[in-house]
Amino acid sequence: MDTLTPAEVTAVMLTIGEKKAAQKYYITFFKAWMAAWMLNFGAMSVQIFQGGAGTLRKDYPSIINLVAALIFPIGLIMLVLTGQELCTANFMIFIMTSIKKRTKLWELPVNWIIVFFGNMAGALTFVAFLAHYSKLYNTDALVTYSAGVAVTKTAEGWGPCVLRGIGCNFLVCLAVWLGAGARETISKIFALHFPAFAFVFLGFEHVIVNMYYIPIGMLNGAHVSVGKYVGQSMIPSLIGNIIGGALLGVPMVLFYTPPELPFFHRKRGNSVVVRENVDVGGGTIGDNLHVEPVNGHKKQ
Repeated sequence: MDTLTPAEVTAVMLTIGEKKAAQKYYITFFKAWMAAWMLNFGAMSVQIFQGGAGTLRKDYPSIINLVAALIFPIGLIMLVLTGQELCTANFMIFIMTSIKKRTKLWELPVNWIIVFFGNMAGALTFVAFLAHYSKLYNTDALVTYSAGVAVTKTAEGWGPCVLRGIGCNFLVCLAVWLGAGARETISKIFALHFPAFAFVFLGFEHVIVNMYYIPIGMLNGAHVSVGKYVGQSMIPSLIGNIIGGALLGVPMVLFYTPPELPFFHRKRGNSVVVRENVDVGGGTIGDNLHVEPVNGHKKQ
């Protein structure tokens, strides 16, 4: 089955944004809680692998990071395929719907706030119950490594952290974008996996993933205060993630939902116009989209 075109994926994203905005707030919150819970299965798997790598981590750091990056996307795949709410994806989606006036401007901050704190609640409960109280951090090497990660992530400085946040969420949103364009499960898994793999391997910063790495490090003895975590990691990575989502979402709206671009009225040949409001009903997202070629012939 063919993948959706970029114009069709843009239409899907706009429709998804409308549905997210219409969702009851308590459902949005608990979907956000579940999203972070799922995402942290990947984060915890990565840290247990890296913390237990011993001298291999020092002797072959690129290889260890490569394997860790291959492991991490399991959480993102789970949360996307089950339809949960991740604030970093919503940074892109609600900017797109706001530009197209498919959602009200006030719905953007409301959704972002609810999903952000829902993600935080899910991440912190995961840290407490599945990581800390479960006693899975049961070796000195793993405890020391997790504490070191927390210290490192709060010592980057604002500029590098913002820039790493931009790179991270551009790739995360690209993963979500490519996943929406795929029409069957195995294709969605591959589409989601590789951009997420890239952001981990490259060392970028994801505000929600850090809600696992830094708190578990703090519980394991890292000399990091809550204030330092919020001021030196959470806020700059959040700003970077918002910018990164915008850097993907805004161009896609301008490229594929005319007439925003000034050259739209030039001769377009066999380009298509997507009817953005038809992606309703059951089935996989995108299956119900219709596109209309400029010459009037329709396809589905």
